[in-house]
Parts: sequence; C-alpha cells; structure tokens
Amino acid sequence: MGDSAPAEGKVFTLAITPRSREAIKPAELIQVTGHHELTLNARRSITILWHNAHVQGVEEGRDYTIEIDDLKPDGHKGYEMVEEAVEALMRTIITVRMSNGTTRRVQFLGGNDMDSPDRPAGVLTYSFDKRLVEVLKSSIIWGKIQIPVLMAFTSKYAVSLYENASQFANLEFKSFQDYSLDEFREMLGVLPGQYKTFGELNMHVLKPVLAEVNALAPFTMAVLPTKQGKKVTGIRLSWWKKDADALKDAWDELQRPKVGRKARLGGTVERVGEPMPSVGRLLRQDRKRRAASPETS
Repeated sequence: MGDSAPAEGKVFTLAITPRSREAIKPAELIQVTGHHELTLNARRSITILWHNAHVQGVEEGRDYTIEIDDLKPDGHKGYEMVEEAVEALMRTIITVRMSNGTTRRVQFLGGNDMDSPDRPAGVLTYSFDKRLVEVLKSSIIWGKIQIPVLMAFTSKYAVSLYENASQFANLEFKSFQDYSLDEFREMLGVLPGQYKTFGELNMHVLKPVLAEVNALAPFTMAVLPTKQGKKVTGIRLSWWKKDADALKDAWDELQRPKVGRKARLGGTVERVGEPMPSVGRLLRQDRKRRAASPETS
C-alpha cells in the first residue's frame, strides 16, 4: 500500500536514511484522523518535526531539538503561528489499529520546551509518546515527502492530498486508489458538515487543491468521481509520474513567489471564468501519452 518493499522483505521506515530535503514519513503519521482542525502550518509541522527526529535518531524517551525558524511559515515572522501549531499537535490524537486487533490512541506531540520569541535563534525541544515511538519503529509503509514542495503549498488540503498520494506515487504496480466520499473527505481533513455535496467539495476544495499539487509535485493526479445512479458516492484518485519537461515546470513554479500562483496555474492568468480541464480529459490525455510512449508506462 505504501512506498515500501513487500511485507516479507520487512524494510522498516526507520532503517531508511532520509535526504536533507526529503522526509521519509511513516504511513501511520500520514493516514491520521481527527486532523480537520489543524491549520496549514500545523499539518506541515507534523512532517518537519518527524523528519528532524528521524535525522537525529528516533528512540523511546529521547528529546529532539529544532530551530523555531524551521517551523515558521516564512523566514522572519510567525512565532505565534509556531506556538499555535505546537499546541494543536499536542491535542491531536493519532488512532492506530494494531496487528493484534487492539486500537492505540496517542498524542502526536509530547511535552516540549519553547524558547522566548525575543531570542534571535530560538529552539524547540520536543518529544514523542513512547507508544507512538513503538508503532513507528515497526512501520514498513511510508511516503517520500519533498520538503520544498510541502513548504510551498498554500492550502492545508493540498498538504493532506500530496502526502497521501506520496505513499503510492512511486509504486510500479499501483496507479489508483478508491475511496468512499466520506473516506476522501476524512483523508483531506475537511470539517464534518462542510461542503456536504460533491459539487461543493469539487468547487471549493478539489479543483484548487489539484491545481496546486499538480503544479508542484513530481507526479500528476486526477480525481474521478464514482456514482451510484446520479449520486456521487466515491472517488478514484489516479496518478502518474511527470516527464522531464513537466518536472522542470514544477521546479520553476517552486522558485516563483506564492503570490499570483493561482492565476499562473494552467495558463489561466486573468481568465477567471474559464473552467479547469475535467478529470476525464486528464485521464484521456494520459492514456494517449502512455500509448504513444509505451516504454514510459
């Protein structure tokens, strides 16, 4: 199910050495529930704090340190936003289904110490619950999260969609994942009762989020609604790797300021009323591309 070796190979997530700007994030920290109240910065902070701990070495009872600037939305502001994110993560409960059939509930973030905002190089010292560490030590499913991409997102839903897709995007034998509509909403972290119909969800969440993820990620995604009669009851999330030109376009967009990105995406500058390409069209384009270049399939 994730970007990992087969289960019989038992390649553990913690055994992989992460690159400096690429987090190897366990599925147990990606497939969280109850995160609908977490802000964009809090969702990103989960990955940054995990990556920092992974580099330092995850052990039960260990404290980790990170510069507060690494958790800020930009280089010189946002101490209050970091403080809010830390407190929110202390309240976030991760639910894990254990192999023996029991359910384990743990806080994502344990006790911590945070330097005063007056200090020029403040540090956050933090820890993880020992029961969470125990779960993460046995993790064999993960996603590769490119930190520059993660930090470039302007939507909290983009973070959740990108990280969940990252579990699958490098798998050769899997190109789509099916969700019920409720499962998809939970995966994105949409507030209960918000955007009740698929039309509302599509307009306010899916279209803008897909545009941003597809502009920045090393893969392209499409969302295809599935129906029972006329009612949308599920989602099929599909993905495929970008070619060299598309990767260059993504890299170029990462170097541009976030301001104005919405207008730049898809060449729709100032064409506010022009609809985005449909998911069906994206899928047809991908099938044609694969048929024309079978060696890249």
